[in-house]
Amino acid sequence: MGAQPSDQGQVPLLEAPLTVIDWGRLRSNETQEGKKLLEACEGQGFFYLDLSCDESFLQDWKAVLAFMNRYFHLELSAKMKDDRKSDTHGYEPVATSTGAVNSLPDYYESLKEASRDELLGNTSALAPDVRDNHALFLRFCSTAHKVFMTILRQLDDYLGLDDQSKLVRFHREDRESLTTLSMFRYPKQESLDMGVGHNKHTDIGTLTFLLCEQWGLQVLSKDPVGWRYVAPKSNHAVINVGDTLRFLSGNRFRSAVHRVIPTRGLQHEDRYSIAYFLRAENDIQFTDSTGRQVSAKTWHDEKFNVFRETHEEQEKLPILTGGMERMESLVV
Repeated sequence: MGAQPSDQGQVPLLEAPLTVIDWGRLRSNETQEGKKLLEACEGQGFFYLDLSCDESFLQDWKAVLAFMNRYFHLELSAKMKDDRKSDTHGYEPVATSTGAVNSLPDYYESLKEASRDELLGNTSALAPDVRDNHALFLRFCSTAHKVFMTILRQLDDYLGLDDQSKLVRFHREDRESLTTLSMFRYPKQESLDMGVGHNKHTDIGTLTFLLCEQWGLQVLSKDPVGWRYVAPKSNHAVINVGDTLRFLSGNRFRSAVHRVIPTRGLQHEDRYSIAYFLRAENDIQFTDSTGRQVSAKTWHDEKFNVFRETHEEQEKLPILTGGMERMESLVV
């Protein structure tokens, strides 16, 4: 159980009952951890991953946070030099998309480090500050990627998939994908005039590896039904299923709807989160939530476009939330 915010008073926050999986046991192929993984992907679609066994990665986590603290406190004009008008790399200022409250935009800024392909190649598409810390980010992403490949292999084994249907086959390292690392800052705010939080959505890709030490993330829980906070846990990542994994599994796995919203109306401190998004090869085909056959890249591009639509337009199509609300008749 994560500690409640110190200034929350006597009002308890409703927490999501998420499974905790031990990374050391999972990578050692312990049967019990594999079963817990399968059940978590079929159930809430969210789970904690205990990283306590990997001290070097925890140190890299601290180093990335230190980088974020430096970078996001630069003058806006300096950060805008990294604006690539891209969904996969570069800087993006606050109030770019719709937010967690109707009629208001979001209230976070982000630095998308670049696609994994660009990071591996150390290309000029990387922001200069990222290139200056290339070894750190390469180590960080390599560990997150190793976690994901282990998870996919475990799921392949439990599902008994043939060679052509194995999940790892859709994530070959020699094929182009939009796998990326993104860093987010939700700035301390004095009023709601500029926006609030991060709008409800399901993630685009296969799996998300999320690190955050502060409250704000909520998942639309299946049992019990309703919005529940994902409590921050020391030395733990939060892993969640994305749309692509749900589609590739024939809807067996659940891509849960989630959002970021301040616990007390306003963001009373800077909130930092780090997300490594595993995405399938660009040309992989699947049946989406509207029944169409689309490629992983098409789904990615279309969904990012919907993020920038008005709340009214978003409600008309089952894209932003991956069709999950309609499929499960969840009330938000």
